[in-house]
Amino acid sequence: MRPDQKSVNRTPTHRHGFALIAALALLVVLSSAGAAMLRMTSAQQAGSTAVILGARAQWAARSGVEWALHEAVTSSGCPAPSTTLNLSGGVLSGFQVIVFCAATSHQEGAESRTSLSIRSEATFGVIGSLNHVYREVQASVVL
Repeated sequence: MRPDQKSVNRTPTHRHGFALIAALALLVVLSSAGAAMLRMTSAQQAGSTAVILGARAQWAARSGVEWALHEAVTSSGCPAPSTTLNLSGGVLSGFQVIVFCAATSHQEGAESRTSLSIRSEATFGVIGSLNHVYREVQASVVL
């Protein structure tokens, strides 16, 4: 190299912007991963809510059967063909329970027996909404 020439480090022009493209690609990959994790988290949360509401509905329906059994034992028969219970306390608040009871009498030897068929339906929320749940419990008893 001649003394009057200065050495200048120049990068070839085809390398300009390579880091920018890599950074944008990394940004797209990371944002896609974040969106996927957010979707999975919300789906898990909705599933957990549905399971909890289902368990509560099961207990609400069972409480309707227990109520009907108590009424049947204390009054020797069905409380009514259909009774609506609106639960307003504790974790079962907001559940509507409809209890159906049918009684049939029959003879067993010298004794007259009464058979009860009890069905309890528990509902929560509006049909078509995400938090709607329905459970049904049935029981039969002979008094």
